[in-house]
Amino acid sequence: MNDIDAIKHLEQSDQYRVIERLQAPDRYSAGEPTTPRIGIVIDTETTGLDTSKDVIIELGFVAFEYDAGSGLIYRVMHTYDGFEDPNEPLSDIVKQITGITDEMVAGQKLDDDEIIQWLNKSDLIIAHNAGFDRQMIERRMPMVKETNWACTFNDIPWQDEDISSLKLDYIAYKLGYFFDGHRAVNDAQATLHLLTKALPCSGKLAMASLLACAREKSQRLFAIGAPFDKKDDLKARGYRWLADFSYKDQFGKPKKGVWSTSVSDADSEAEHQWLTDDIYAGKKAPFRHIDLTARNRYSLREFCID
Repeated sequence: MNDIDAIKHLEQSDQYRVIERLQAPDRYSAGEPTTPRIGIVIDTETTGLDTSKDVIIELGFVAFEYDAGSGLIYRVMHTYDGFEDPNEPLSDIVKQITGITDEMVAGQKLDDDEIIQWLNKSDLIIAHNAGFDRQMIERRMPMVKETNWACTFNDIPWQDEDISSLKLDYIAYKLGYFFDGHRAVNDAQATLHLLTKALPCSGKLAMASLLACAREKSQRLFAIGAPFDKKDDLKARGYRWLADFSYKDQFGKPKKGVWSTSVSDADSEAEHQWLTDDIYAGKKAPFRHIDLTARNRYSLREFCID
C-alpha cells in the first residue's frame, strides 16, 4: 500500500486525521495574475520579547507574487535567511525555543542591502504577529518604515473559522499540515502556506480575507485621563492598559500609562460616543485617536500621539 492509499484508508474510518509535512513549493497557482503584486512573509528570531531593547538574531522572508483582486498566490520569487551576532551570549531559553546556538550567530551579519531591496519593492509585508516583527525590523532598519503591513495573527478572523488558538503551529495543524517551527524562514514559509488555504468555515481564501482587513481604515483610541473607577468598563470593552505609554496632558505635563483600543472606521463614531457618555460622564472628553492604515498599523507610530 502506497502513502496515498494508506491515507485514504485511515481517513475513511473516521477515526484518524492525517496531516502532511510542509514541502514549500516554488509555485502555488498556474498562469499569471491579472493584477500582480509582490508580497513578503517575514519572521524574526530575537534575543527576547522587548521590542525596545532586544535584537534580531535571525531574519527570514519569502517574497511571492499574488493577485490583488482574488488573493491567489502564484510563484515564489525569492527566499532569504540570515543570522546576526548579538555580541552577547544567547540565553538558555532562546537556545531552547529556537535551536539557535552561539556558534551559529558568531560573526554573522544580516545582508541589509538584500533585505531592504525586497522590503521596499513589496506591496505588502506580512507577519504572524506583525506588532512584534514590524517594530523589531523598523528599529533595525528604519528606512523601511513606510511600507504596508498585515498580520496573519490579527487580520484573519480565526475564531469565526472555529480555530481557537492563534499559535502558528496550531493553525497549520487545523489547515492540514505541520512544519519545523521557531526558525525564521520555516515560520515564513508556513505562514505563506496558510495564506493559500481555504478557511474552514467560510471557505474564503485566507489571503483574500487578510487583504480585505489590511485595506480597511481604523482608529487607535487613547482614553487619556480616564477615571480609575472606569477601568473595569474599559477592560470589558476590549481596551488594554499601556503602562509604558508616555504623553502630555492638556496642561503640558508628562504622563505615563493609558487605556487603548483600536476600532474600525465604521465603529469609530459609536466608540467616541461611548467614551464621552460612559467614561467621561458627558464632560469634555480628552481622548485622542490616530488614524490607521496598512502604512502605520503595527508600527510604533501607531502608539505615538505627540
